[in-house]
Amino acid sequence: MDDRSPEKIAAGLTPAQRALLLSGPSSFNEADALPQGLFDEDCHWDRATGDEWFTWEATELGEAVRALVERER
Repeated sequence: MDDRSPEKIAAGLTPAQRALLLSGPSSFNEADALPQGLFDEDCHWDRATGDEWFTWEATELGEAVRALVERER
């Protein structure tokens, strides 16, 4: 099994990381608390106000790990 396999990643997550994985990160601190490669960040901005905000979408690997964690609940 390779180090980046969904099974190995899921097995190494703490309870707090598992909860965060299921809800998805909503800040850089939360995203940084998870293993690399599970979520991609996307920057959005409002042209009128210049406000920007970030969202995180699960990658294919992130979805696979999330599915394993959900099955274990």
